[in-house]
Amino acid sequence: MILADSDDLTVLRKVLREFFDTETVTAPDSGSVEWDRARWTRACTELGIAGVSEPEEFGGTDFGFAALAVVLEEAGRSLTPLPILSSVVLGQGLLRLAGDTRARADLLPALLDGSRTATVATSAVRGDALAYNDAVTAAGTADRWTVTGTVEAVLDGMSADWVFVRAETTAGPAIFVVDTSDTGVVREIQDSMDLTRSFSRLRFESASARLLDSSGAADDVLESLRDLVAVALACEQYGGAEAALNAAVEYVSQRVQFGREIGSFQAVKHRCADLAIALDDARSAVSYATWALHESHEALRLAAPMAALVCGRTFVECAKENVHLHGGVGFTWEHSAHLYFRRAMTDATLFSVVERHYEQILAAQGVHALG
Repeated sequence: MILADSDDLTVLRKVLREFFDTETVTAPDSGSVEWDRARWTRACTELGIAGVSEPEEFGGTDFGFAALAVVLEEAGRSLTPLPILSSVVLGQGLLRLAGDTRARADLLPALLDGSRTATVATSAVRGDALAYNDAVTAAGTADRWTVTGTVEAVLDGMSADWVFVRAETTAGPAIFVVDTSDTGVVREIQDSMDLTRSFSRLRFESASARLLDSSGAADDVLESLRDLVAVALACEQYGGAEAALNAAVEYVSQRVQFGREIGSFQAVKHRCADLAIALDDARSAVSYATWALHESHEALRLAAPMAALVCGRTFVECAKENVHLHGGVGFTWEHSAHLYFRRAMTDATLFSVVERHYEQILAAQGVHALG
């Protein structure tokens, strides 16, 4: 049941690692994190990052989620600010799940070649009691819709060309896509603990919007999107955790105290060994979830929340210990250790809801809450 890397995926991983290794991620001095549009275009046109899981009829390579999982792991390892999670996972994922073939045909080509990017209002994919606190309403007819309201903490909201939002209509909730160049869209940078990603507040003031045809089941589409995001984020978290642990092991193997490498001290060896065991568990969880999503198997109901819990916890632990094992230098602004910790904590709080994951696991095992 574990999805093994094929020769194609192995080559893809090697190429991606070489590409991401040429990018040095540092904390911005001020303002929002910015990513290079030319670099993103190159990633899409030369490497096909945005199209690895899309069908060939739309210009993709149709490798399935297994290939996208490799992209996400390598992206997480490097902490790249490129809009992979926001545009490729959230934006393209929502387009696919909504089932609006006309909208997909209209929007997807520009997303695949990197000339446009998309994102989804974060509140729509949390899936907890706070999910719809960003109250957005829509009014109009089949020919013209407008949306009004505010959404918070939108990933890459300052740079995205399109944003998907859940809005209430007289007929119930629906999903709309808004062009952020519309005069009715006001964007503001929001501070974030994660210094390698950009978040923003978007205010819609009767902004023109396009209704996605989701057969009247907007919340069902978003529920499926949450499972996709859970697995995708787990892949990123695994890559980040692996990079953090590797950095810690490399450092303790070189740092000398009392005439010995500190990695030879029993206490340090035990800490690294514990993290290695946790990372191995995360590898199993993310491989199982990738297989489940790749095969559209019923096992996804259990695999997605398991991967989210295991990989989220492992990333936090590896990132935290990476800071500590580096000693004094690990706490400095110039070192990258704090960037992994910031990413791990932001992922754990903004995109993941622990209580919901536990409820999903119990429900998948036939255990339901009383009352």
